[in-house]
Amino acid sequence: MNVHAYWPLTTGHCLRMGLYSHYDGAHNHPVNRALHMIAIPVGFSSIVVVWFHWIIGLLLIPTAFALAWLGHWIEGNKPAFLTNPAHVFVAPLWMVRKIFGPGQKKSV
Repeated sequence: MNVHAYWPLTTGHCLRMGLYSHYDGAHNHPVNRALHMIAIPVGFSSIVVVWFHWIIGLLLIPTAFALAWLGHWIEGNKPAFLTNPAHVFVAPLWMVRKIFGPGQKKSV
């Protein structure tokens, strides 16, 4: 795996596809994908919720992980973030691309 994956800042380049492809390949089963579509927003919403109600915010984190682990148990593989913790940050990008598609490429 290429550890030099990068996020676009001002250059307009896309996330190095090796990291995304590895994440996508670990989420093929439809139930796993559906559980991740729930778990990812739940997990990231905990960052906001914790400021308003810390107990609920802290409970959202294990809930999100439990949903994701259940999906991986059903699919029969390990969560992608165990091989590279950066996959936690690839997850929202993956979810957006699954919902809205890869986007239109500009013609030059």
